[in-house]
Amino acid sequence: MWLFTKRSEYNYIEFDYEHLTDWTIKTSDIDHTFNVFNTYVDASRDYVLEFAVLKVWSKADLRRIMSIISRHRNIKAILGIKPLNYGYPKNIQIVLKGDAGDSTRYMAHVLGGIEVKAVYENGIEHWGFIFPSKSSTSAFIDMISRNGNVNHVNVDKININDLMPAVMSKALLLLSPRELRIMRHAYRRGFFEIPRRIKLDELAKELGLSKATLDEYIRNSLNKIIRTLFNIEDNNS
Repeated sequence: MWLFTKRSEYNYIEFDYEHLTDWTIKTSDIDHTFNVFNTYVDASRDYVLEFAVLKVWSKADLRRIMSIISRHRNIKAILGIKPLNYGYPKNIQIVLKGDAGDSTRYMAHVLGGIEVKAVYENGIEHWGFIFPSKSSTSAFIDMISRNGNVNHVNVDKININDLMPAVMSKALLLLSPRELRIMRHAYRRGFFEIPRRIKLDELAKELGLSKATLDEYIRNSLNKIIRTLFNIEDNNS
């Protein structure tokens, strides 16, 4: 299915990041979590979209963190904000449009990385990515180190040939019928090969989906599989 290609070994990297040039570093004394559940990278127009749930424990902390986000140069716009419950602690659904130039996920994107995890807590960003090679993983760490401090790095090798039986046996349980159909089609068309035999926009046209919708399906499907394989805890639980 998904990552079974001519190159069967990938790197899964997790790390903590003090992003010294981003808004997150300014929130170190604010008790909160910012759990990203979906993203969209537009390389042609130099922006990224971030769909997240912000959790805060007081009204004062909410005001402070929203002031930091709205004023920071890396944030182009707050496109949506919606409280999900009454009282505190409060969960707020938020959509941010950020500058790609200083974006960690944009740097991963241009190196062929797939984002698996992004959670920000009290000034620290916790990330998880899959990269197609050791060299792309090293290049990514070198790039983001210019803008901050990378700590607690853990790299696991993913050998797809070894994992395929487990993935296939669980795929029907992990993925919805539509996710499974999309991932099978993407695999057959060479989307996961290195280099890719088909681009995301071309694949989207074949499936009758928008580019953003297809990206969301693929990202969510990979997220489910990787979390299961590495027993990654769901930060929403």
